[in-house]
Amino acid sequence: MTRRAPRAAWVLCLLLSGTLCALWAVRPAAAQTVRGTLVEEGTDRPIPGAFVILENSAGRATSSSLTGSAGTWLLRAPAPGTYRLRADRIGYASFRSDSLVLGEEESATYRLAVAVAPIGLTELAVEGANSQCEVLGEEGLAVYKVWEEARKALAAIVWTGQQPYYRFDAVHYQRILDADGEPVSGAEYEEVRYFGRHPFRSIPTRDLILGGFVQQVSGAIQYYGPDAEVLLSNEFLRRHCFHLVDGSDPQLIGLEFEPVDEARVTDISGTMWLDASSSELRRLDFRYENLDLPVDTRALGGTVDFIRLPSGAWIVQHWAIRVPVIERGPPRQSSTGRALPPRRVLAGIDEGGGQVTAVFLTSRLLGYASTDSLPVRPPPDSLIVRFPLPD
Repeated sequence: MTRRAPRAAWVLCLLLSGTLCALWAVRPAAAQTVRGTLVEEGTDRPIPGAFVILENSAGRATSSSLTGSAGTWLLRAPAPGTYRLRADRIGYASFRSDSLVLGEEESATYRLAVAVAPIGLTELAVEGANSQCEVLGEEGLAVYKVWEEARKALAAIVWTGQQPYYRFDAVHYQRILDADGEPVSGAEYEEVRYFGRHPFRSIPTRDLILGGFVQQVSGAIQYYGPDAEVLLSNEFLRRHCFHLVDGSDPQLIGLEFEPVDEARVTDISGTMWLDASSSELRRLDFRYENLDLPVDTRALGGTVDFIRLPSGAWIVQHWAIRVPVIERGPPRQSSTGRALPPRRVLAGIDEGGGQVTAVFLTSRLLGYASTDSLPVRPPPDSLIVRFPLPD
């Protein structure tokens, strides 16, 4: 969605909504399948809400599945060959199986018993890193450890957003803040509903890398925010340095990122905040860098809140972006009385965002706004979780 900020030709664009231009089509099942159960080693307790990934011989993921309440999973291999299974569980060490060979049209069953090896982030020492990405030794291992936990949650968010059987009810909002960030007007709300895609989506990563997170389109300035797919991309990782930081909340540990020095487009810096005890990703705070504006830009940026669903899937639960409202300042004069052009001042901040209010399991297909035209009405959507609106 693209909109114009009041009193200025500034546009906030995060693709909060958009045209669903293609119907979801059911693809035929692959001939090679792997199914099984994920359990704790020693207790045989099933592990729900973990991700099991099928990796090819090059270590690339070819298929993934969220384990159900009984720890069960099902994966499809794109072709016969040699594969390995990886189990990712937030807060615990990842597990990789021995190699397995799948023949033509072969179906295999595996029981994965993984050791319970919690990953604690509370003992990590947070030390500052320089701006040249020179994070070495123990500090580099600590950064990698935190990033791995953030990566698991981000990958789960991408996976959830790709499943056709989720329905998301959400509310979009817009409000005006003063230059200090205090609300000066009531928020305007719009209720929306999405089938088979999450409401928080950015533009393609390549467009952001080449054009920047702030772009001029059709004579208007558009501001973009990063979704999970962008943050996971190799292009984004190559262009940003990461290091650990402390925050005001001792229960959180921060993974801060900033653009590399040679960045020439408008980029973002920010911090991913993880729970130090559970290792779960909680929030992303980001701000715009390399903005060519004659005003203080420190308040410009956004916030993204993450949450784990009861099923173990992950979503973005709340998001917001703050963009400037710039006006001409009062008339000026030189010391000799000559009229000077007025300065441009930050008159306010236009904040737009949204919040998921409920998540359902649905049998409706992506692209259908209603079921009236379907030959058989599907069963009603089943509520997974409902989130209260903030006061």
